Amino acid sequence: MNPEGWLADPKGMWLLLFHKDPMSWQRWPKFYMDKWSVTPVGTPCTLKSRRKVELEPALETWNELIQNGWRKVNDEFGEAA
Repeated sequence: MNPEGWLADPKGMWLLLFHKDPMSWQRWPKFYMDKWSVTPVGTPCTLKSRRKVELEPALETWNELIQNGWRKVNDEFGEAA
């Protein structure tokens, strides 16, 4: 499983977007983790930071956040994000 998609923090203040770097090699994929502030209606507002990591640290972060109450968001925010 690849860590891809949006996670929302339990307090509704932050969104994290996990997405694969399309330029990374298939054998050694890298992922971006984008941290966004959130509008009052729960959509991404401002990109606060971006990290580029390999698959293993991305999976570790994803799983740790889920265990700490973050939830997967099924919405696609499109061009706004």
